[in-house]
Amino acid sequence: MTHVVRPEGGAPEVRAREVIRSPERRVPAIPNSPAADDLYEQDEYARTLLRSLIRAQLAVTLSVLIPAAALLCLYPLLAVLFPALGRAHIAGMPLTLVVLGGGIYPPLVILGFWYVRRTERMEQRFVDLLESHD
Repeated sequence: MTHVVRPEGGAPEVRAREVIRSPERRVPAIPNSPAADDLYEQDEYARTLLRSLIRAQLAVTLSVLIPAAALLCLYPLLAVLFPALGRAHIAGMPLTLVVLGGGIYPPLVILGFWYVRRTERMEQRFVDLLESHD
């Protein structure tokens, strides 16, 4: 409540606060695809679709994680098997820095791009499969 003092020195006038509201924001409704509703049905087709999607996601993930793990474990394994690698220098820089800077990160970035591209193609094929079922 706000108080307004009258100029004559009388009792202050009390007015109720006015609340101003903006119009409600409405999110545009996205129409549901009838084929997407098939995933929520408890029938054999829905279970088969979900199993195939999960298997495809697992295959893509493993196809990236296995080479990445091998790449990350290769240099430490070689350094343990051949201790001279840990003391070697190339152009005045330790071999460890050269391998980490030029031998590990670029392939990991390439694997990341490859993973994103494969997952996008897999998801697009899955959406196409759902739409073709209509």
